[in-house]
Amino acid sequence: MAKDTGDLADELNRARLGPVQPPAFELAPNWNIAPTSTVPVLVERYDETGELVRELHPARWGLLPIWAKDMTFSSRTFNARSETVASKPSFRSAAKSRRCAVPAEAYYEWKAGGAKKRPHAIHSADGSPLVFAGLYEWWKDKDAEARGEPDPWILSCTVLTGPSPEAAHHQNADDDVLTELGELHDRIPLAMTPEFTADWIRPGYKSADELEVMLEELRHGILEVAAGWEIHEVDPGVGNVRNNGPRLLEPVPTLWE
Repeated sequence: MAKDTGDLADELNRARLGPVQPPAFELAPNWNIAPTSTVPVLVERYDETGELVRELHPARWGLLPIWAKDMTFSSRTFNARSETVASKPSFRSAAKSRRCAVPAEAYYEWKAGGAKKRPHAIHSADGSPLVFAGLYEWWKDKDAEARGEPDPWILSCTVLTGPSPEAAHHQNADDDVLTELGELHDRIPLAMTPEFTADWIRPGYKSADELEVMLEELRHGILEVAAGWEIHEVDPGVGNVRNNGPRLLEPVPTLWE
């Protein structure tokens, strides 16, 4: 789930993730983002003067490696397991050289129990954006010219996941948030602190050994980040991508409210 790009850039700056350049594109707020949708990604690059700049760019959610035959490939690469991302052909090149951050206000997870699964929203308790570790790629659409589209290049991304904190670190079972995250799902999107984000998105090649060290730090760091999250149940309407709007993020009323 993401705010519009102008508000998002301001929030990233307030969260010590800037300075982020004013976005050169607009994305409307979206409370129900599905894979293959367009999402904002935060990247860092060297400008013409050699200075590092941080920018938001629009990207297709679902990584398209350069060798993908068509865009449908991205429907199965919107997430990447951090344990295997350095070796899987779909992700390994991007993991070494093209790392980004994927910011969001919240994300949804479904909890099993009772007659049917129930959706929950996960967000920062202090209202700051969640910033997930991601990868990006550029893919050339060979059919773009035939469709009359001037730019054949598509920017795409994926979000890294890891074992849920409670499931991987049972000594943290006293932490209500980490326990609840483990009950929701055994996997979790790997969000980052501002400090780790700066290291993750810094441009440059990482060797296999350097990358494995970073990935281990990323998986360990989710303990600190997720401890500051809140979780509440939301309306099942979020399960239909045609539904959208801020009401999807509102807590559902309970018997005891």
